[in-house]
Amino acid sequence: MIQLFLWLACFTYIAAGSAYFFRHRQVSTQYIGAVALSIHTLSLALLLLNRDGFDILAIGLLITIIGNSLLWFSNRDKDLSILLGIAFYLGAIIIALNAIRPWDLMQLHSSSWGTSAHILIASGAYSLFTAACGVGILLSIQEYQLKHHKLKQLLRVPPLQVLEKLMFEFIWAAFILLTITIATGFYFIEDMFAQHLAHKTFFTITSWHIFLGLLIGHYIAGWRGQLAVKFTLSGFFLLMLGYFGSRIVLQILQN
Repeated sequence: MIQLFLWLACFTYIAAGSAYFFRHRQVSTQYIGAVALSIHTLSLALLLLNRDGFDILAIGLLITIIGNSLLWFSNRDKDLSILLGIAFYLGAIIIALNAIRPWDLMQLHSSSWGTSAHILIASGAYSLFTAACGVGILLSIQEYQLKHHKLKQLLRVPPLQVLEKLMFEFIWAAFILLTITIATGFYFIEDMFAQHLAHKTFFTITSWHIFLGLLIGHYIAGWRGQLAVKFTLSGFFLLMLGYFGSRIVLQILQN
């Protein structure tokens, strides 16, 4: 049953991604996206109900559903169809990996309510930062094309001011969730070194300081445009390196 829903979600995501690329003006495209998100949510719920905890692929599913849902809601009054198309295609890959399960993965966390809440908050932060990076990349490309007068190559995206505002809204929300994640993480870490979490903690806190510097610089010194995007991508890279990079090394390569 779980496999059936995962593959159904995968193919629906592919259909939705294609619709956002080629039929973005159609009202039905948003409905297809909503159906894909619903099947994804149901698949994730069934998956978690049949396991005692989380592994890296299940967390990938959780991050994907949160991020894609945020973009789907934002697309109602802003044309983020290009970003949604890419996000849904990437989501299809993550869902397919969960269906195939090419690696024998260990459970990363216990199934306690406190730890589960910590994972949910962290996944929300990662999702928001991912969405901010996606919007930031669109902003960077659009700004570059405008500066170099490549008007015929302009992407199908909202105005620069709208993109920039949306990017910082995502960053602010993600930063708050990341702060809560760090605070709850210290509470749940019993032995940082025994749990191989020292490097993860270092990268996460470094990323937190980068985003703090970006938000202060934006509202005090007016940092924006390419500089803001570079800060966003740098902080996001460290955050992902701290979590997924360490997990890949510890659980896949060592197997």
